[in-house]
This record gives sequence, structure tokens and C-alpha cells, in this order.
Amino acid sequence: MKTKDLNNQQLQLYFTEHIRYEIQQLINATDAIERKLPIHNGLQYMVVESFALHLRSLIIFLYPYSKRKNDICAEDFFIDIDTWNNLRPKISLTLEHAKDRADKEVGHLTTSRQFGTPESKKWNVALLTDEIFPILKFFCESANKLKLYPEFQPLWNQYIHTKNLRPIQ
Repeated sequence: MKTKDLNNQQLQLYFTEHIRYEIQQLINATDAIERKLPIHNGLQYMVVESFALHLRSLIIFLYPYSKRKNDICAEDFFIDIDTWNNLRPKISLTLEHAKDRADKEVGHLTTSRQFGTPESKKWNVALLTDEIFPILKFFCESANKLKLYPEFQPLWNQYIHTKNLRPIQ
């Protein structure tokens, strides 16, 4: 089904099922990484990969680079698709770099993957999550409420709660 063929109820269901999931998993991965929650040996990289994949999905949702006919993007939740493109803040270099990095280091097998565990291989999880969350909140506040699942506030509250649990650095 093409995105343009979805009605308001279908978009609302999509947001409820899939976009909320991406946001929830970003919160969960950020929390696990930042608080260094115990993770079974050998699985610690799965949390970082989960973080990178969910962050990448949300960046592409907010700032699509090339949209295929069945891709769901933030602009689909507005009556006029140009509204979101005119309202949203310009993508930061930090988020642009994170998306490119996730493309090359997690999404594909490339020569851009780093060897070993140099400092540059670490993801600045807190910074990236803290940067994208206000944009997600702004999207939810600005989108057509008939197309959007109305309960973003619990996700925002959970984000703030987990942010407050992070160790002071």
C-alpha cells in the first residue's frame, strides 16, 4: 500500500504500533547504555546496535533523504506535506553524522566499519537522544491530531524519567 493511500485512522494505528515502538526502543537502549545495566556477556553490542538502528529510523522519519512510495515519514502526519518541512528545525550535523554512521557501521557491511574498540567507535548516546527527543516532541505537538496517536506525553515522561536516572558525568 502506498503511503498516500493511508487514511487518518491507518496513520494513527501506524504511529501507535511502529513509531511509538521506535521511540520506546530508543529510550530503552539509551537507558541500558547510560546506566550500564547488566547485560549478558556477548550481548552488550546488541544494545548499542539497537540504539543506532532505532535512532537511524527516527532520523529518517523526521528527515527523509529519499522517500519511496511506501515509506512513512513525519510529513505524512500533516494535511499539507510541506508544513513539516517548513516547520521542522534543520537537521544538525550531529544527527546527520549519526545517521550516516548507522548506515555504514550497522545497516550495511562497509569498509567504514571501525576495527577494535577505539574511542571514536563509542556512540554519544545521551547527547544524540537528548537532541532528537525535543524534535520528536515538536513533531507530535505540530502534527494533525486526527492522524497522530495522541498519547506522546507518556513517552516524554519516560524519557525525562530515564534521563534523570543517568549517572552524573
